[in-house]
Amino acid sequence: MSHFPLVSAVHAALRDVVTGPTTATLDQLDKTLADLPLIEVTDDTERLVHLALEMIGRARDHELFHAVQKAETEVAAMLIDGPRTPVHSHSAMRAVTDALGLCYAGGGDWNADSAYYRAWDRATAAGADMVRTVSGFLYQDTEFPPSQVTQRLEVFAAAARRAITYHVRDVARTALTMTQLDYGLFVIGARTPGRERRTWLRFIGSDTYQFETRPADPSDGAPAARLIVTSYKTGKRVHDLPLSTDPQRRRAVADALYLI
Repeated sequence: MSHFPLVSAVHAALRDVVTGPTTATLDQLDKTLADLPLIEVTDDTERLVHLALEMIGRARDHELFHAVQKAETEVAAMLIDGPRTPVHSHSAMRAVTDALGLCYAGGGDWNADSAYYRAWDRATAAGADMVRTVSGFLYQDTEFPPSQVTQRLEVFAAAARRAITYHVRDVARTALTMTQLDYGLFVIGARTPGRERRTWLRFIGSDTYQFETRPADPSDGAPAARLIVTSYKTGKRVHDLPLSTDPQRRRAVADALYLI
């Protein structure tokens, strides 16, 4: 039996969670991961797959999904009704504040240097900005027109939903990688956060590689930035590449770092 179609389905579901973290994409990830046959895998891999499935279920039921949806509904109604006071008791302000509180609480489980903490921290920062935006709109501050409110709400909602799924998708990725290894497949794993900022890891073949971007240094032949790839197995650099000054290529690196 070929496991490739089942593995490909999990990869596709993971990509969907990254680009659109919702309860629906988590449902699909749960289904595709649960479809993987575990007869041929080790006990450790089986335990990790079950852990990933359990975490997906908890993420899917996270109250922040409901809180963000309520904030979106209340802010949309606010934009239709127009500004009014008192601000502190307005339903949109209460809904956004509730969602912000959950984002702040979510970061409490992680160390400040963790990539998972940074995901919750970005959501908290976007939530705090949203509170200020709603307040400004209700007080009829010209700095906060409806278009600005809508744009910042989209940023907050995306950051909050991403924070919910950030850790879950990494555990699911690791479970998938171990499953593929047990199946005897050649593995090119997904990017996962590194220990330091501006680093990420990727399992390829039988080794894990760390990718690190370093700031631009024209004197060192890297006018845009430098990418260093190091093997975990040997501890040696396998690539040391100056990055292109082409705007599209630089944007691709920036986008990759944002996703990490």
